[in-house]
Amino acid sequence: MHVSHSNERGSAMVMALGALTILAVIAVVIVAIVMSEKRTAFSEYAGTRSFYSADAASEAGVNWLEHQYTPAAVVDTLNHVYVADTVTTIGEQNGYQFDVQYIRKRYRAGWSTEYKDYEYRIDATGQSAQQAAANIRVGATRLYREGY
Repeated sequence: MHVSHSNERGSAMVMALGALTILAVIAVVIVAIVMSEKRTAFSEYAGTRSFYSADAASEAGVNWLEHQYTPAAVVDTLNHVYVADTVTTIGEQNGYQFDVQYIRKRYRAGWSTEYKDYEYRIDATGQSAQQAAANIRVGATRLYREGY
């Protein structure tokens, strides 16, 4: 008995093309996912670097306040006592700057009236690659003795 296969001619090629099409679609989807993950990872990396640069800026602002042996004079109408005019560079693609603003002074409880707490606000900005930036605002208090 002889079975005719004339109606199945070329079906192997159609199945092979179908399998190749499915594999191509899967490959395109995988490449798209990998590229998206790469962009996300780089964005997170740049954001983290800018955050740590802003943290360094806030530490630099606190350090600046610690080295003021008398209350710093106000330099503008916004009560700034320090305004950064340049960005301090850290490494190749990171930098920071900070501004220090005088808020008020208060008597410290339990201390003589010649001692006062000066309150300041430090606005710190960190920059990283690809224009990533982060801002941190820190409150700081410094005790000064007045009138001696």
